[in-house]
Order: sequence, then C-alpha cells, then structure tokens
Amino acid sequence: MSILGIILGLAFFIVFAYKGYNTMFAAILGGMIVALFGGLNPFTALTDAFMPKFAGFAKGYFLIFLFSSLFAKIMGDSGAAASIALKVARATGKVKNEKLGDFLTVMTIPIIQVILTYGGVNVFVAVFIIVALARALFKARNIPWWLYSCSSLGSSTVTIGMLPGSPQFQNLIPCEYFGTDATAAPVTGIIFALLTFALGSCYIYWQLMRTRKRGEGFFPTGNLIDQEKMVEPTVENEVPLWKCILPMLVIIVCLSFIKFSAVISLFCGCVVGWLLYDPRKLSLKSCMAGAVPMAVIPLITVCCASGFGGIVAAVPGFNAIVAGLDKLGNSPLTIVLIVNVCAGICGSSSSGQNIALQTFSDRFIATGLSPEQLHRLVAMSSIGLDTLPHSAGIITMLSTTKLTHKQAYINSFVLSLCLTILMAVLAALAMMAGLDC
Repeated sequence: MSILGIILGLAFFIVFAYKGYNTMFAAILGGMIVALFGGLNPFTALTDAFMPKFAGFAKGYFLIFLFSSLFAKIMGDSGAAASIALKVARATGKVKNEKLGDFLTVMTIPIIQVILTYGGVNVFVAVFIIVALARALFKARNIPWWLYSCSSLGSSTVTIGMLPGSPQFQNLIPCEYFGTDATAAPVTGIIFALLTFALGSCYIYWQLMRTRKRGEGFFPTGNLIDQEKMVEPTVENEVPLWKCILPMLVIIVCLSFIKFSAVISLFCGCVVGWLLYDPRKLSLKSCMAGAVPMAVIPLITVCCASGFGGIVAAVPGFNAIVAGLDKLGNSPLTIVLIVNVCAGICGSSSSGQNIALQTFSDRFIATGLSPEQLHRLVAMSSIGLDTLPHSAGIITMLSTTKLTHKQAYINSFVLSLCLTILMAVLAALAMMAGLDC
C-alpha cells in the first residue's frame, strides 16, 4: 500500500503540475497522499517530514538563490544581459541562407542560456531575461513559438551537470559529500557537454525542418505571448562585450581557481557588476528589491519538491524501494538509476541529489570511483528525470512563455530528459572502461 501511495502521490503531483496547478500545493497535496497510504497522519507528515526537508534545503541554498538573483538583476537592469543577447542575435542574423538563418535564430536562445547560466545567472532566472528578445526574434522570422522550449538544451543540460566550474547549485551539492570542487572531472564533463550540444542541435534542426514542411509559423502558439507587454532590448546604450563578460568571469575564477564558496563568488560578481555598470545609474536599491521575488519564488518551489521527497523517504514503501535498489549492486550504472529516480520523485535535480546522497552516498563511494568521478556522474545523473512535467524549471519556463505542456513539453522531454539520461549512461560506461579525468 505504501508503494502504491508513492506512485499515486507522484502521479497526482505530475498531473496537477501538468494541468497548470500551483506546484507548491501540488507537492503538498501529493505528499499528503503518500503519507496517507503509508500509514502516517498526513498533517503530522507535513510538520515532521515535509518541513524539515523544506527548511534544510532553504538553509543550504537560500543565499545562493538570493545572490544569483541579485546578479541576474544587475545584469538585466544594466543592459548587459540584453547586450549579450543582441550581439548573439546580430551575429546569427547576418546569415543569408533562410534555413540556416532560422536554425541559428532558434539556437540563439540556448546559446544565450549557456552564456548566462555558466556565468552565474540562476537557471530559474535566465528565462525572465531573454524571453522578450526571443519573442522578437521568433516573430520576425515567423518561427513557431513552441520551439522556444528548445532552449532547455542551454538551460537544463551542459551548464548544470556537465561543464566543470559551473556555479549552478546542481554542480555544487556533490562537493560537500565527496570533498571535491566545482571543476571535478573536467575532461569527462567537457566531452559529454560537447556531445550533448551536438546531438541536441541536430534534434533542433530536425524539429525546425518539420515545422517548415507543415507550414507552421509564430502563431497560433505565439498568440498569448504576443499579447504580453514586454520591454524588448534595443541597441541604445549597448554595453561593450568585455563589460558584459567580466562579472561572469569573476564568478568563474573565484569559484574554480581561487576556490571561494559559491556564495562568496556570486557576491564578488555582484560587486564587480554593480561597480562596472556605473553605480550612479544602476540603482542598487531597485536591484535588491527586484532580486527578492526572483529568488524566493523559485526557491520555495524547489523546497516544496524537496519536502515531497522528505515525505516519500519517511514512509515504509521508500525502504522497500531502497532495498530493491540495494540488490542492484555497486555499479556506476546504479548511480545513474538511483539519482534519476530520486530526481524524478522530487521533480528537482537539486532535491533529488540531496535525497540520493543522504541515503546512498556510502554505496556510491563503494563503487570504487574516484571522488571526482562520483561528483560528475551524480551531477549528470540528476538532470534526467528531474524534467518530468512536474519539474519546477519546466513549469517556470512554460508559465513565463505562455505555453502549455501539450504545446511545448516534447522538446524539453527529448533534450533535457532523454538526451541527458543517455549521456549519464554513456559517462558511467566510460568510467567503467577506465575514463578518470
């Protein structure tokens, strides 16, 4: 009954999120279903299992979310983020071949996502920065708006779990369990990041050509976003490229080479950005005020997903699942499976990582992989099933772009679920074959 409750609670969580209900309430109600079938008082489970996990995640990552959002706000209000987007768009716009031009226009969005997220902008925040530019580009070239979800190639794959030195918290969580740093297993990360981007680009080109054969355009999937009032970026007061990149480089250098913590590295990036972009024009008061909701809402959403996982871990059915996983033996492929299952239950890569590492870290170490290999494999494995329909990141992207799961989820499913699971499996096999760098 308890295992059935986990399945029903997870199904409720996914279906309600898929239908557009608030993810926080979907997580709470789904958790109550799990508790009820597991023989627990559902309200006691909320206070004794849900809230400790909620609070634990908030305690560990609130400052990272906050300074990441402040950094994004500084980059946005200064025009630096828009300038990066314009420079990339301008470069792709020079292509005369129509098919290639359309392809590069779609690819502009994941490329910008890679630049911003690898530079320290939270993945939950990046979408708010570029959606207006994306709308202008897609509408100008009459590209179906639902292809915006192809941006998940840049926001939910390589900069989260693969590229060494990434300041995203999915790449930082394994550090505290394995004693590693953000640059763990750099060669492995780079190899699979390049392979992911190459295969993902092929999928995007194939999908775009299919829409052209069907005669699809920006409308009708762009109807709702076209009605939104957005301030689209312009070339007025465009920020030089070096000024756009420098604060991002500061974060990467502080995190990867000076070995500062993520919080200190993001703080340094904020200070450099604010000073660089003229404090007389860039209101620090306004940036701070705008950063708070950008940080708190995504954080609470992810905390609720972690709380749901906490209730799952508290019922007897979870022990039965753990016992079943224990029978799989000590293999890198087992790590891929366990972390993906935990991330899928929570709908969150970071929450899934926490639960998997808290429960199975000793078993992971027993596989014989080096700490660096474990770090990279856990990070890569956490970005697969975390993008099921109830994922906070998926819901944030769809709600911001005024798209539905039915219209646009397929691209995220292929690019940030199927493709990333394939890469994690290949990475595990490569490690079993002796890759250790």
